[in-house]
Amino acid sequence: MSSPIRNLVSGSRSAGLQHFRASERWVSRVPCTITTGYQVKEFLARYPGILEEYLIENVSTEFLEGILIRKRAESRKPTDVGATSDRERSQLKLERMYTEIGIDKLARNICECSSDEEILEKIYEAAGILGAIVEAEKRSMYMTDVNNIDMYRYVPEQKSHRKHVGPMGLKLTVSAHVAFTKQSVNVADLPQDSRFPKGVGLGDDEAHHVIALPVLLETGRCLAVLEFTRSWERDPFSKREYEMAHAVLCWVASCVQKLKMNKLLKIQARLNQYLLQSARSLFDDMQNIDLLITKIMTFTKELVSADRCSLFLVDQVRKELVAEFFDEGKSSEDGTPLYTKTSQIRFSVEKGISGYVARTGLSVNIRDANSDERFNPEVDNKTGYRTQSVLCLPIHGKTGVISVMMLLNKQEERFFTEEDERSFQSFSVYSALALQYARIFNQLTHQQAKYKVAMDVLEFHIKGPDSEVQELRKDPYIPDDKIPYAFWSFDFFINDDIVPDLPKLFIKICTDIFGPKQFDLTKLCRFIITVRKNYRPVTYHNWQHGFTVAHSLWRIVKLCDNAGFDKVEKLALIFAGISHDIDHRGYNNDFFRKLQQPLAALYSTSTMEQHHYRQTVTILHAEGHDIFSSLSSEDHSRLLELIRLNILATDLSLYFGNQKFLAGLSAKGEFSFESNEHRKALSSIIMTAADLCAISKPWETQRPTIDNLYKEFYEQGDIEKRKGFKPMPMMDRLTQEEVPQQQIGFIDFICKPMYTTLSAILPETMPLLTGCLEVKERWKIVISEKETKKSTLIKSNV
Repeated sequence: MSSPIRNLVSGSRSAGLQHFRASERWVSRVPCTITTGYQVKEFLARYPGILEEYLIENVSTEFLEGILIRKRAESRKPTDVGATSDRERSQLKLERMYTEIGIDKLARNICECSSDEEILEKIYEAAGILGAIVEAEKRSMYMTDVNNIDMYRYVPEQKSHRKHVGPMGLKLTVSAHVAFTKQSVNVADLPQDSRFPKGVGLGDDEAHHVIALPVLLETGRCLAVLEFTRSWERDPFSKREYEMAHAVLCWVASCVQKLKMNKLLKIQARLNQYLLQSARSLFDDMQNIDLLITKIMTFTKELVSADRCSLFLVDQVRKELVAEFFDEGKSSEDGTPLYTKTSQIRFSVEKGISGYVARTGLSVNIRDANSDERFNPEVDNKTGYRTQSVLCLPIHGKTGVISVMMLLNKQEERFFTEEDERSFQSFSVYSALALQYARIFNQLTHQQAKYKVAMDVLEFHIKGPDSEVQELRKDPYIPDDKIPYAFWSFDFFINDDIVPDLPKLFIKICTDIFGPKQFDLTKLCRFIITVRKNYRPVTYHNWQHGFTVAHSLWRIVKLCDNAGFDKVEKLALIFAGISHDIDHRGYNNDFFRKLQQPLAALYSTSTMEQHHYRQTVTILHAEGHDIFSSLSSEDHSRLLELIRLNILATDLSLYFGNQKFLAGLSAKGEFSFESNEHRKALSSIIMTAADLCAISKPWETQRPTIDNLYKEFYEQGDIEKRKGFKPMPMMDRLTQEEVPQQQIGFIDFICKPMYTTLSAILPETMPLLTGCLEVKERWKIVISEKETKKSTLIKSNV
């Protein structure tokens, strides 16, 4: 309402009221409760349009001009000595604010606050000072909900300091509008302002002029709203007063922001220190996962100011949550939280708030636990502890949620905030890393313990029976008259009669090359009996096959004694041969890969060959099997490496590179026994030649061997078919008619080139080439006979 009209009402009270009451039409519009001049003034202040309409229709021009003359005279009177302008009055107020009231000291005090509650107290104190400066009749402060939903009036004399006044938003109260828009307002006429139909948060009907200012943080969040009011009898807040209040409050907000940043930096510094301590704990004492868990619990409590906390590990296999430490609110003398360790408590991930977090990976922030149906009050009923607010958070790992942190009762506040959740999210990344590695380390330690136990059991079971060892030790040498004549040639074939004498024949091989004093005879007997036991009873890759390969290697080494191999290389060939297929399961490497067997995961290349070598080393390291103990440490290490290379060479996928390399050297006449590289390649080819020596045996013994080989192939093919895989043709029993062609192809592609190269370097091995070529011709005869028989059958049918 303008000054002339207001003075019309207040300065000419009797005349104005007389004219007002003179008209029955206007009197009928006045509420019956208006009985005093003050109530008339309040009514006209709220509804100035009625007064204006009345004056225009019922008051004379002379009457209004007289009032205006008196009003102008009043406005020319000095109002304050030494302050003749708004600017000068504002300057005086600012000086008073800095000197008498001391708001600069208050700003410094804000920066020294240690808790959010202290910050609110200082802001409320600043509101009191600012209200005095702008000469407000009343002041109020409203806090905003951290989730930007509700508003609370700050009432310091009440214990909770809060009184809910409604939601934030438009078309509500002035403070709700300011909190929602985050913009200050200067309302000159509250009743007539359509933006605020609910007035002020206090519900004060006398509030007519309002300044409302938001306290904004750097993040954009409105922390609080300060509201200053005057009644309609006072002048509205001037533009300068509004600007001065706004400027001062921005200064206060900057102080609050600085304090928040300082607190954040302190938290970050503590977090960094914790991470360093965790890293030290992780690498210095990774076995102590209990210490790591309690550290995570302690720091999380401090990080979000929780009263109690629990940490649950997720058992992915059993789909359960596991807890061992419990927070009963106890502390040590230095204030460090103490946790009670009990036997494991397990419960399904389908239960409770923590189970929900474990299943979904989502955080849960509950302000009133007892009003949430997911909360189980049984623990509170048993312990007497009163749970009010709950913050339950997931700790994510590579495989999903690996643990759940539950925090109870925010200290100094009614509930946990979104800021608490964000702080924990940053910290949880490092907690997950620490927990993951601690868990892996503990699993590794556990697996190592299991491995040692398994090795003890394995060592017991892989050892050959002592009775068999003692029997062989009593009579280790086979008489010459019992040695088959073919034993001294590549044509040697193992029949059922000779099988029991194979351990003695292996001792014969060893003493023939290395002499009778190279080995401890008891250890050698134990070794060969154990090796025999560790071959599986498959149809082809069995103990007899292992001995046959060792025999072929012995013949090559014996016949080529002057070739240039030293003792260690000879030992590596013979013992790699006897051990090269230990624990063979009757399946090739591709089978383990296709069916995703554990061995394929353990050894990505040359799966079975690496397994054979591992088993060989296990036997050599078993008690009483150290047959190479007489060697120097250097020769012993070299021998094991050569055995490894020789066994791996029996993987046909490695043959082609060795064959190409040696064939090139042979064709150019560049092969030299002086070269370690050349000798290693030659040893690899020798291993392959011995492994395939069955292809060079006389026909009458070679054919039964091939039959056993294909039985093994067909067993693998049958399994692959059942698993939904298509087997190779040679492993498909439906292609049995193609065996002769398959064998001829195998000789042409693998055997003939290999034995040709080998005989070119070592001419003494020519019988192997000759034998495989003779077998090839016999397969051709088989094919021819089948074709003749088929043709005869066709003619007879015709």
